[in-house]
Amino acid sequence: MLTPRPYQQEALQALDSHLRSGKKTSPCVAIPTGGGKSLLIALAITNWQKKHPGLRVCILQHRKELVQQNSDELISINPNCNVGIYAAALKRRDTEHAIIYASIDSIYNKSGVLEPFDVIIVDEAHRIPLKGEGKYRKFIEGCRRFNTKLVLIGFTATPYRMEGPICHRNHLLQELVYNASVTELITDGYLCKLRTKCSENQPDLTGVRSSNGDYVTKALSEQLDKEEVVSIAVKELVTLIDAEQRKSVVVFAIDIAHCQHISDELRKYGITAPYVTARTPAGEREKIANNFIRGRHRVLVNVNVYTEGFNAKAVDCVALLRPTLSKGLYVQMVGRGLRTHANKTDCLVLDFSRCIKEHGPIDATDNREVKMKKCEVCSDVFSYIIGCCPNCGWEIPPLEKKQVDEQIERTRRLHEVEAAEHDILSTPKWLKVHGVRCHLRQQHGKPDALRIQFRSGQRSASALMHLDSSGNQGNAAKLFWNRLQIGTMPTVEDALQDMFLADRIAERVKRLLVLDSGTRLEIRDYEINTFN
Repeated sequence: MLTPRPYQQEALQALDSHLRSGKKTSPCVAIPTGGGKSLLIALAITNWQKKHPGLRVCILQHRKELVQQNSDELISINPNCNVGIYAAALKRRDTEHAIIYASIDSIYNKSGVLEPFDVIIVDEAHRIPLKGEGKYRKFIEGCRRFNTKLVLIGFTATPYRMEGPICHRNHLLQELVYNASVTELITDGYLCKLRTKCSENQPDLTGVRSSNGDYVTKALSEQLDKEEVVSIAVKELVTLIDAEQRKSVVVFAIDIAHCQHISDELRKYGITAPYVTARTPAGEREKIANNFIRGRHRVLVNVNVYTEGFNAKAVDCVALLRPTLSKGLYVQMVGRGLRTHANKTDCLVLDFSRCIKEHGPIDATDNREVKMKKCEVCSDVFSYIIGCCPNCGWEIPPLEKKQVDEQIERTRRLHEVEAAEHDILSTPKWLKVHGVRCHLRQQHGKPDALRIQFRSGQRSASALMHLDSSGNQGNAAKLFWNRLQIGTMPTVEDALQDMFLADRIAERVKRLLVLDSGTRLEIRDYEINTFN
């Protein structure tokens, strides 16, 4: 049996705690691309079946590749598990198995044909429409007719859509119970470090029409799929990947014609770059993907195919030639390079489409304005909040940084209401605490700690309490516990066994003083409720 990574264990504990709490809300777990979401689903199912052998679970995916990959993941860690597949594209329609991985397109109208399920898991849960019926809602509501106690759980890398968060009291999923930090997973070595360079020739998107929250594909193509624009972008792309010696490059294009034109232009530089679209026959698509994963192709061009479920760990460069207003699509594209691999030390993100200027860091999941700076030494791009280039260490001149900080502060004051929710803070700010969760934090070679996760709106901030440690860390934990006045400080083991600890902490901690570093909220102080 595999040992879950610390954040995976935290996610499993958070989900288990929610399910045991008796709450009627449907939970969602957010794990970044490359963080092992399919493994987490497999571990959760395995744990449940140990306690409830007769449990029936249906896992919904939107693509056959995900159906196959995720079912294989469960079988690899639990070979004796009774796993079936319901997907027309895979020529299987299993119905009697306890665990069924299903394509939503194949199963959405079959709820009355199947034996009742106890649990439905929606993978890539951000694909559930926030409004209207849709295939997911039709299947789930159909299944609930036969089991009114049906448990619905969502898993995603991006817990939001253009319209807003996917967890809402009026939505199928109501509560985000765990949200792993991209930054923390990179810091801990579970995800690959990212570097960024922006093209000198950023597109002019003035006047490009938008619809349903994103640019109209035809309008984008008319503006950017021109011979001179494509040739300049490809020339710069080749120069950069050659200079960086990048060996596995995924390019995101606008549409089929744009894919073909990029591929043709790359051929002029001696690079054979096959392209994949929704119209590429399944067999050919699989062959191209396998050849790319095996290193037979250096560059792979695609449009709306490899944003999800493409497990090519060696990808060391992602090139964005497709502008988007969708934060989720942007994060999914960049996410193709987040997986770690022995042959790469980082992944280079090349932006030819103003995506970074539009959306900022991929872990800033709201729509806050982010000021970006180009390094004057190595040309990498990073947030002004960081202050120095993560790649080479070059620092923004103090006077320039001060001027930008003042500009951000002026903008915040001019837009007081919006800034209260969306601004990147240059100074600490008080945030109201809306909820608390407690998890085990394990790090190799270090004592276990209690991770207290405070939720404020859709964001969260965490504090590590080293309850079993001595020295400065142990003293800090004692000081915090004394301020809470909720009893003697427990050990980590005792704290995790206390089902009501999170509720007692939530009752005591009214607000957090936080500093937004641009990557996460750093807790600076606590406002404690006084006893009546």
